Amino acid sequence: MEPVVGVDVAKGASVVQAFRNRNEPFGKTVDIVHEKSGYEQFSRMLEELQVETGLAPVIVLEATGHYHRALVSYLERSGYTCYIVNPLQSKRAKGTQLRKVKTDAVDAWHLAEMYYRGDVKPHRTWEETFTELQHLTRQHEFVTGIFVQAKLNSRALLEQVFPAYEQVFYNLFSLTSLQVLSRCLEGTMENWDEVIEEGSRKSHSKRWVSEKVKILEDVLCDWTETRRSSSQSKALLGMVTLLLTMVRQLEDLERQMEDVAVSLPEVELVKSIPGIGTKLAAAIVAEMGDVRQFNDAKQLVAFAGLDPGIFSSGKFTATSTRITKRGSKRLRRSLYLAVQCGIRKSANAKICAYYEKKRKEGKPYKVVVIACANKLLHHIFAILQKGEPYQA
Repeated sequence: MEPVVGVDVAKGASVVQAFRNRNEPFGKTVDIVHEKSGYEQFSRMLEELQVETGLAPVIVLEATGHYHRALVSYLERSGYTCYIVNPLQSKRAKGTQLRKVKTDAVDAWHLAEMYYRGDVKPHRTWEETFTELQHLTRQHEFVTGIFVQAKLNSRALLEQVFPAYEQVFYNLFSLTSLQVLSRCLEGTMENWDEVIEEGSRKSHSKRWVSEKVKILEDVLCDWTETRRSSSQSKALLGMVTLLLTMVRQLEDLERQMEDVAVSLPEVELVKSIPGIGTKLAAAIVAEMGDVRQFNDAKQLVAFAGLDPGIFSSGKFTATSTRITKRGSKRLRRSLYLAVQCGIRKSANAKICAYYEKKRKEGKPYKVVVIACANKLLHHIFAILQKGEPYQA
């Protein structure tokens, strides 16, 4: 007997089907909630199955966003072996059936059947630090996206409400500029030199501060009280307050990322590559995880979805193929940005040379950048495997 339990995970609850052996179900399909009572119910089921078969059952489930993580954590703490299946694999396995049936019970049955066929392998785990860093980098990416959109909306409102303000600061969305603009919109227009000095992150000279104060006083002379009290001004004040909140939130996330990255030597190794800074290195390492889970660089390239698709049938073999995009889109995006940073001002000599070589062959820009990302990922795999910094 080889006991297996198939689990179809969903939000808040899962459908469980246990098997004594292939095609020998143990009891009926059971719904368990993702709470203490549900986990205890699941644990009792597993103990009964183990007593009857004399073997510890293995659990097979699909990677379902973040919903499966709590269940997997509980099962691993209880000493059970879990197999986490890629959703693409399970979907392909379900497609082999003649009848088209889609229910949670059938999905749980298929997951157990995949194990009996030998289609699943043990899930490789890594340190919790990688998961924590991944959460921080994804949160930073999310807040940055909202921040960019908020800046665009604020710029449109500013051009209608207070267009002369663009003369005051070169960077309208710096912390100093946002604090000054907030004071203007609130009507508390006094002690500008103190406000500018307090908000400025650089130690500017008094002359620079006095120049900014003079320009600000000049543009405020033409700004009427009617405009300040308009609905657009109130909307702009709300957007500026939101921007200030997000600036502080991004700073807090960056501090947390740096604190977590200190405990991961992989981040410092990736940072040794020219053109890659702390945030980009953290994003790459967080999405890639422990490099020891990959046997060679080709597996890592496939994980990133940068490997070319292959199509061959009969005498025909496609010569023009696209990348599979089957892996982590965030890892692909980070590598794409890293290549662009490496090309800019020829920061990374090896990548620049490869880029120029491919461009001379007549390849389009995006195709060449993707090829460079593939090569860069090989470099990252090599330095992480050896544990040595990048050698230019």
